[in-house]
Amino acid sequence: SGVDMGSTVVLRGQGSIGTNRGKAGDVVVAVSVQPHEVFTRDGLDLYCDLPLNFPQAALGTEVEVPVLGGTTTVRVPSNTQNGDVIRLKGKGIAETSGKRRGDQLLRVKVVTPKKLTKEQRRLLEELAKTMAPK
Repeated sequence: SGVDMGSTVVLRGQGSIGTNRGKAGDVVVAVSVQPHEVFTRDGLDLYCDLPLNFPQAALGTEVEVPVLGGTTTVRVPSNTQNGDVIRLKGKGIAETSGKRRGDQLLRVKVVTPKKLTKEQRRLLEELAKTMAPK
């Protein structure tokens, strides 16, 4: 675990038999890592986007998020802003030595709906009247 793009793994004694029945050589494997559909990697840390709607970001919520090997529940605090980062300690990639593990970082993306129902529009208009422009 923990290997990354450009890493090499040496398999000692697993290569071809040497000349005159000499000792077997080594196999050197060059690692190529394919991009993941959810996570991006920076060293031992993993990043992924966390889409939230405005009420979830403003009021706070609990959401299920993907992590390596499954999912976990994350508490999003109230007043979370677009672009905020939530850190999940120790949920990243394990170091090859196994001594430490990176973090997973969730990049908050507040999503604006492309279509609103009449009721949603009415409620947002009411909310807008209570909020002073900045």
